[in-house]
Amino acid sequence: MKLACMTLPYATCTLERALEGIARAGYRYIGIGNPHGGIELPDADDSHAIGQLAGLFARYNLQPLQLMSNAHFKIDQPIERARRRMQLAKALGIREILTIGTQSYRSFPSAPLTEEEMQPLNRAYIERYKQIAEEAAALDLIITIKPHTGNTATAAYMLETLQQIDSPHIRGCYDPGNVEFYEGIASSDDFPKVAERTYSLIAKDHRGERGARDFPIPGTGDVDFPAIFTVLKRGGFEGPILLERVDGPAIPELIDQRIADARIRLEHMLKNAGFKPE
Repeated sequence: MKLACMTLPYATCTLERALEGIARAGYRYIGIGNPHGGIELPDADDSHAIGQLAGLFARYNLQPLQLMSNAHFKIDQPIERARRRMQLAKALGIREILTIGTQSYRSFPSAPLTEEEMQPLNRAYIERYKQIAEEAAALDLIITIKPHTGNTATAAYMLETLQQIDSPHIRGCYDPGNVEFYEGIASSDDFPKVAERTYSLIAKDHRGERGARDFPIPGTGDVDFPAIFTVLKRGGFEGPILLERVDGPAIPELIDQRIADARIRLEHMLKNAGFKPE
């Protein structure tokens, strides 16, 4: 199974510095999508920029597995934004595009939307993602949705949303750190409900009470990763595990150390669960 590191921890650095640090830490796979130093990824029709990006990945012997695309798939955005993002993924040889569901707060955690306010948003989301599923099928892509309040807040909500969309091209990307941060529940108890619909998993830890903005190196917080990995192994999971956050000083050399520590800890837990991480 593939263990990847998102470039997100290096958001204040150039993309090349992110790739350099990730490669040095021993990873072979990456997740991309956020800007680096304020520079966005190119459009799919910019073949020159796509070629440069592919060359950069090759220079550091890194393979992109996931394209993060939250803003592009929002229901208030034109479908063309999502379509262009899917075309970019295809051009880069990436099969999975990561997105989120609806969001149920005006301001987290003190100002939630009412059920009456959420219902039309959730209906519009299902209709939009049925469209997206058709586009994804034509390009042989997988669009994943992950917990972020709203209709993906917990495993049960994710499962209901996936069932309503009803497409093999729309799958789940479980994020235990988000579930514990936003919902204040144990992700290891929550996760089994959506395990069968899970295509990928974000290895994000969380520490403290609900709403505490503390996302430490995986294996040092409150998330029970061994229990989650055991459920994945029992279900025959073959997707990627992606490191997203390792909070701390935004100093590149310290980020290098944190993601290297995370890789060692994750590999140990995955091996104990019966996986062979690469």
